[in-house]
Amino acid sequence: MKVVLPVKTNKENSPVSPLFGHSKWFVFVDLDRDEITIERNPYEGGIVVAEWLLESGADAVITQHIGAKPFALFWQNEVECYYPGEGRILMNEAIENFKKGNLEKITPDNIEKFLRHSHR
Repeated sequence: MKVVLPVKTNKENSPVSPLFGHSKWFVFVDLDRDEITIERNPYEGGIVVAEWLLESGADAVITQHIGAKPFALFWQNEVECYYPGEGRILMNEAIENFKKGNLEKITPDNIEKFLRHSHR
C-alpha cells in the first residue's frame, strides 16, 4: 500500500503541509516495502496534482485540507483520504497514526470541514 502526504520540506520527519495541491513536497510511503521517498511537487496546484498522485500509485492520502475536485477524483478512483489533525503534525506521527487506524477518514458526508477552497 502506498500512502502519500503533503509536507513542508524535503527533510526527514517534516511537518505535514496544510496546503494540499500547493505543497512543494510530497512524501510517498510504501508500507509493504517499508520505504519512504520525498518528491518535489512538479505542479503549482490544481487537479493535476491529484492526477499525478494517482499515476504514482497512491492508495491513500493523508491531508489536513483538500479541494473538492481533488477529493472527488480520489473518491472516484477508490483512493481514501485521511485527516491527521490540525496544527503542527510531523510526518512520522501522521504515518504511525494511519498505521494504527487512528486518523479520521474523509468522506463525501464530512468533506465540508476539510475543504481548503470554497468555489461559488
